[in-house]
Amino acid sequence: MSLRQKTLLLIGLILAGSIAVLSSSLAAILLRSFGELEVKYTERNVERARSALAEEIDALDRTALDWSAWDDTYEYMETEDEEYRAQNLIDQTFVNLELNLFLLLDRDANPIFAGGYDFHEKQAAPIPENLLNRLFFKNVFNSGLDFEKPTKGLLLLSEGILAIAARPILPSDETGPTRGILLMGQYWDSDRIAELEDRTQLDISLYRLDSDAVPEDVRQIRQKIGPVKQSSDRRQNAPIFTQVLDEDTIVGYTLLKNLFGKPILLLRVELPRDIYQQGQTALHYLIGSVLVVGLLLTGAILLLLEKLVLRRLESLSQEVREIGTSSDLSHRVRETGNDELSSLAHSVNGMLENLEIGAKALADEQERAENLLLNILPETIVDRLKHDRSAIAESFDEVSILFADIVGFTPLSAQLTPIELVDLLNLMFSTFDRLAERFGLEKIKTIGDAYMVASGLPLPRPDHAEAIADMALEMQAAVKRFHDEGGHTFQIRVGVNTGVVVAGVIGTKKFIYDLWGDAVNVASRMESSGEPGRIQLTQATYELLKDNYIFEKRGTVTVKGKGEMSTYWLKGRKETKSIKITARDDYAQPPTHPNPQ
Repeated sequence: MSLRQKTLLLIGLILAGSIAVLSSSLAAILLRSFGELEVKYTERNVERARSALAEEIDALDRTALDWSAWDDTYEYMETEDEEYRAQNLIDQTFVNLELNLFLLLDRDANPIFAGGYDFHEKQAAPIPENLLNRLFFKNVFNSGLDFEKPTKGLLLLSEGILAIAARPILPSDETGPTRGILLMGQYWDSDRIAELEDRTQLDISLYRLDSDAVPEDVRQIRQKIGPVKQSSDRRQNAPIFTQVLDEDTIVGYTLLKNLFGKPILLLRVELPRDIYQQGQTALHYLIGSVLVVGLLLTGAILLLLEKLVLRRLESLSQEVREIGTSSDLSHRVRETGNDELSSLAHSVNGMLENLEIGAKALADEQERAENLLLNILPETIVDRLKHDRSAIAESFDEVSILFADIVGFTPLSAQLTPIELVDLLNLMFSTFDRLAERFGLEKIKTIGDAYMVASGLPLPRPDHAEAIADMALEMQAAVKRFHDEGGHTFQIRVGVNTGVVVAGVIGTKKFIYDLWGDAVNVASRMESSGEPGRIQLTQATYELLKDNYIFEKRGTVTVKGKGEMSTYWLKGRKETKSIKITARDDYAQPPTHPNPQ
């Protein structure tokens, strides 16, 4: 056996023993750490699911507030006016508000109105007798429901899980004595849970604590939790438990309380064990890396036996390191001799040449991809997505939203070919896009012949309302130019509102930056309830612009879901007001729309 063979055998045995010991240590440390990380990830998702369910109840409570603090409802409790019932207490109200029941009770807990709706049968339905008994015999009221205070939460009925929100009935200014209580309810059936799963991208299940028809893992976790007791603090959340089902699945659990503080439901969130599997993959790669390093070490020891090779190899290694440190792939290593090392140097140079070509192509492709992404999402959102692919959502306290719709577009579509129609729409929306860039606004989306843009996000700005007003006026001027130059007869109808919104990117495919919130809905209502060729603004936006712009008060307008609202027509800017341009482009020019006569 040669010295080379003996050295190989000795190094092989040492390497195998070291890898075995190191692998055992790494497996114990890494898998335990990934297991702890997996548990924390599961707990966060259970909390996210619980928060989503709580938001459902909060949304129901906000709807109850809209109806309970309303002069019409307050008057109806006294007069039982049939006109109020005919206009408001109808099936369409249940459909619009997604309600399964609607109750109006006087101060003695007597029902002034009690109605229900079955969404599966799409017709009115009686209120469950079980719920009526509990309400009318004052079991609920004696347990905590108060005529003077709002209450929201869950009730467990034989018909299913019922989310309710109760509010004292008051005038619109929320002053004066209450005339009873308004109660709204929604069943958390399989359809509602499915909608929640789509929104949260989680596998969510709810199980009654009084039912034995549950999966085995739920039965086991109930035994682990033990008997549940009623809590005096309904706001205190129950602890979260986790359990590994198999190699691919982990489940998180927590209890949900009813509106009296008693746990009634078990929330179950099932998740794939991606983190654990990534830990196993990382462990395999790490062990493989250790093995590769060991093999390289073995080769290095053998090369030490040959000094001439070592010197040349060290020189070659030094040159490669210098190229790596400089990050300049145009450099090449020296090729001396005509043996394996010179061939290696030649191969390294070929690899560097290929890397240089590939790096240049990759840089060009990355630049094209980033430019394309910047056309879809704001730059700040793109930067965040590079580091975090999870859902991005931010709340903005003051944002101005503009909706614009082309009036007369449908008749025009009958006169033009589809290609001409799309070209015309593209020309107009491209003009609007340049205006949005000119004023530093964020285009949100287009839907058919409707255009949506916002100001004050993703970076807040103090002049958001002024920028959106200038945009609206310039859009009117652009449409007028279309009239003058192209002979088209359509107009635009514009609606603007200012308020709190949530903006962000959700999902993992086909990203879009979008807005949510009541302020967005009101802006859309301003556009739909406006008039062609005019710009309708809410009171909130008017207060921000009244010193620098010219308005015409329209009066009160009935807005769906909001009731009566005061609105204004934006006519133009005052003479002392000049447009503030945030971004420059080829479209920038002096304003072309005139002030009103």
